[in-house]
Amino acid sequence: MARPHRTDPPEPAPESLPEDLDADLARLSPEEIAFLLGGAPEEGARDRLLRAERNARANARRTARRAADADYAERLRAGDRDRQRRRRAAGATPGPAEPPVPLPAIQPDEAARRLAEHLHGSDSAQARQLRARPELVRRYVAGFAAYRLLSVAGARPTRGALAEALRDRFGLELTPPQVQKLRDHVEGFARPGGPWHAG
Repeated sequence: MARPHRTDPPEPAPESLPEDLDADLARLSPEEIAFLLGGAPEEGARDRLLRAERNARANARRTARRAADADYAERLRAGDRDRQRRRRAAGATPGPAEPPVPLPAIQPDEAARRLAEHLHGSDSAQARQLRARPELVRRYVAGFAAYRLLSVAGARPTRGALAEALRDRFGLELTPPQVQKLRDHVEGFARPGGPWHAG
């Protein structure tokens, strides 16, 4: 008896994409398809090149202006110094507070009298400048009073604290470099041979 002929089952037809997805793909541009497939590397390279060109032009303009404008160059240098100081301060381990320079326990009018006497008896460039600028003498006397008030805590007054005291108590609005110079001069006048030496 003849055996029945066996036939293999037909292979399933490959799945087709949904019609709406076919239509969506047909509407995409080649760039959009490249983006969906992971982006075109050449476009990233082009963006990096454009950014590099913009940065180069900005650097060239800044260099030319720095060479032509001394004030602008100084502002850039000051900004660089300030950033370096902040970086160093961020990485520095805080040490013990610096002690203040001792000042004599006298009233501001006595401090003013001693300073005037000292300036008239000196022929230094600083003394000549201060004799011609009485408003600076008043500023330093205010600095004496503010420094002495702030130093009772046992630490050297910071520039920020001095600036605040001078503004609130004496109505003096000073820039940070002016406050720094004032503090240096108050401490200088308090050293041996100065009018505010506590010894």
